[in-house]
Amino acid sequence: MGARYILALVLMIVVMVGWSLLFGNRFSPQQPDPATTEPIAPPTTDIQPGERADEPSTSTLFTPIQDSPDDLKVNVQTDTYNIIFNEKLAIAKKWHLTHFPDRSDADKTPLNLIPENALNCLALRFGNSQLQLDSLRATWKADKSEIHAVNGQEPKTLTFRTTIGEKLQVAKQFTFNPSTYLVDIVLTFQNVSDAPLLMGGNEPANGYELQWGRGINADLLPHEKKSGKRGRRGSEGAKAYIGEDKPRRELKPEQALATVLWAGLDSQYFSAVMIPDPVLAATYKFIETPQEHAATDIAVTASTETAALVVPSFYLASQQKETHVFRLYVGPKDDTILKGIEAPNAPENPVRLSKIIDFGFFWPLAWGMLWIFKGLYAFLHNYGIAIIVLTALVKVISYPLTRKAHASMKKMQNLQPHIAELKEKYRDDPQKLNRATMRLYKEQGVNPLGGCIPWLPQMPIFWALFSLLGSAVELRGAPFFLWIDDLSAPDTLFELPFTIPLIFTQIDAIRLLPLLNGLTTWLQQKFVGGMAPTTDNTQAKLMQFMPIIFVFIFYNWASGFVLYWLCNNVFTIAQQYLQTRNSDDDEQLIPAPSKKRNSQKRK
Repeated sequence: MGARYILALVLMIVVMVGWSLLFGNRFSPQQPDPATTEPIAPPTTDIQPGERADEPSTSTLFTPIQDSPDDLKVNVQTDTYNIIFNEKLAIAKKWHLTHFPDRSDADKTPLNLIPENALNCLALRFGNSQLQLDSLRATWKADKSEIHAVNGQEPKTLTFRTTIGEKLQVAKQFTFNPSTYLVDIVLTFQNVSDAPLLMGGNEPANGYELQWGRGINADLLPHEKKSGKRGRRGSEGAKAYIGEDKPRRELKPEQALATVLWAGLDSQYFSAVMIPDPVLAATYKFIETPQEHAATDIAVTASTETAALVVPSFYLASQQKETHVFRLYVGPKDDTILKGIEAPNAPENPVRLSKIIDFGFFWPLAWGMLWIFKGLYAFLHNYGIAIIVLTALVKVISYPLTRKAHASMKKMQNLQPHIAELKEKYRDDPQKLNRATMRLYKEQGVNPLGGCIPWLPQMPIFWALFSLLGSAVELRGAPFFLWIDDLSAPDTLFELPFTIPLIFTQIDAIRLLPLLNGLTTWLQQKFVGGMAPTTDNTQAKLMQFMPIIFVFIFYNWASGFVLYWLCNNVFTIAQQYLQTRNSDDDEQLIPAPSKKRNSQKRK
């Protein structure tokens, strides 16, 4: 590499750093400074639990009961989760997963999936407008102040009760299973008045809603929390599934009244899903309540979205009681767990909860790889080694295609002297040059695209692995060795006391895997460059910068994916070395035109 190109590289890095220092902060979300910003009082028309943004606020008629830090709390502890309920509102305020630490917290406390401002997690909203108004003034009472269901104990129950408008008694009974992520919910409605009561409004399909939201906590990594920018994520937020197609954020108009199998919210690795008893014929409603600064809160996924199960209207005669059953799953998006979950009172009805795992366009291939991935882990007990072995298997399977690409590139390389001769001969006639070149390819049996076509079938494998390694909860917190203690996070050799902001990433730590990946990319270019046909001079110079660009691109990516790319580079270099060493070049060589013959033709 000449001195000019080294200078160009240095200038490029200086420009990137300078641009980011001068203008980078303009494109990052600005958080209010607590030392200089006065707290803003909530407006009197704020949306209350169970209320939609597109309807008139009931707070203009009376003061609804507000969520307060001083409210009595009910604590529930099991082997898999710790829940904190607001007793007065009978809603879940915190839902900690015991086996999954919060990676953005230095103390590694259990991850909480419920955002601080979420007021609809298990809230009820009634279609009957008068009941809804009365429900906002109602207070709930719990039959217990705390529950401990651990160490193989029997399931335990917690019941909240209230009376709405002196005519409807409602009970929420929760059954907590110590060793699972499931909670069974029984809602009991009893008409205590002397007149029939319509549980519904003007729309027969809307009796009441069981809601979850707004949003779900985002499970941030330390560098994301520090920078205020989230990395690559898949499809997240509110979702519902009706048993066909795939889960959707919003159903099509013709599916609005379709019975849903489940509805809820999900983040990259976790989900909170409500599953109704099929006899309820529940439908789905997507509720969006825009909030100021919600879009800039990277700690919350889908911070304006609430998912609701809607139970159709029904009548309650005087003193009549009716019970409705739901099942709640709050936990990891682990296919091994999800595929065993059934609908309440209907074990014969598969709910296909694993559909919430989205592996993108090449999902069939990704699911097959996940099956192999888990099989390797069962034998190796290390997901990092499983990634290496899986990468090696992919290279072995694709070896015939790679060999064809290598042979085609060698043939093209051997033809370069003849092509150079044709360019000199027909330099003033491009059409004749093209015809002569194609004739040469045909005579020598060379396909000019032969070096590229064999790689095309490998692209689905690459994208499937890309989706798999970025979405599989099995990799979250999975260690490899030494300093690589989480394959779903960037590897950190040691942290820097300063941060270097760049246009598309930032450097606040020394990460070894991206640096090794850049080195192997450079070595791979050297091997390929020795046998690839001569390319445009400018293009060749630009390609020299690719290893450095790759370092910056992969710098804050998950170490599992960078490990895959690194191993792929190493195996590719090994394949190219062996193929070059073992190939019989004498059979492939085409005699180069001699200088004497060239001079005779020019005469």
